[in-house]
Amino acid sequence: MAVPDKIMHFRRERAQELRQFADKLETYIGNGISTKLYDGVNQLKNPDYIPAFRNEKGELIYNNENIWGYTIDDIKLDVTTLKHLKPKGINKAEVYLNISVVSDYRNWEKIKDPFCELNFNVIIKGINPKTEQGIHYFGFHLDRHNESQSSDEIHPVYHLQYNLNPKDDEEFEYGTTLNLDTPRFLHYPMDLILGLTYLIANFHPTSYSKLIEDREIIKILKNYQEKIWKPYCFSMSNHWKNDGLPIEWHQKSICPFLL
Repeated sequence: MAVPDKIMHFRRERAQELRQFADKLETYIGNGISTKLYDGVNQLKNPDYIPAFRNEKGELIYNNENIWGYTIDDIKLDVTTLKHLKPKGINKAEVYLNISVVSDYRNWEKIKDPFCELNFNVIIKGINPKTEQGIHYFGFHLDRHNESQSSDEIHPVYHLQYNLNPKDDEEFEYGTTLNLDTPRFLHYPMDLILGLTYLIANFHPTSYSKLIEDREIIKILKNYQEKIWKPYCFSMSNHWKNDGLPIEWHQKSICPFLL
């Protein structure tokens, strides 16, 4: 299928932003962190790559020229915030991100859900040379819930869940911990650029401080916050009428990532 020129132009713009972001990460963090991001750049620039997804009726949609996105696995980030790690003895930790994004080109400029699918999966690996087990895992994921998936449980459309056993080890020793499938925490959506910045802020904060002082990065982040977070926040706030009261709660105290 031939993707129209205007949509390929849009996709190349997203690819260029992702490339700029990757290059900056290599400058401020290094260790080859940019390598995996170039997979996303190549997918965006490839006119033969159109990701498939399931619509809200559960139907598999493929070869829709308006659909764009990327799938990237095993983006690695070293953890530099090691002060409060448990159990004791862990002297190194690494974050691994697997992400799949599917979006509709026609919704990018609207106050509308920007994504058709989102899977943002994080595994944190802690290395403890003093124990027989040696490696400890923790994980969380941010997903977009598809309405076609019936459930008796509440599913915010974008929700974050923790997982004590992200490797799905059948012999995992839970000890005194308890692992439940709920709650699903309400959370704003994040693509690769916003999501990886979020991880860097939490696990590599020195590099985050450098990133948000870079004018090119600020421009990219502002654009993605407007296209992804603005529709989410505006749509939720639309539940209430504005009674003319002054807004005295500062937005950056609620979400310090805002630029």
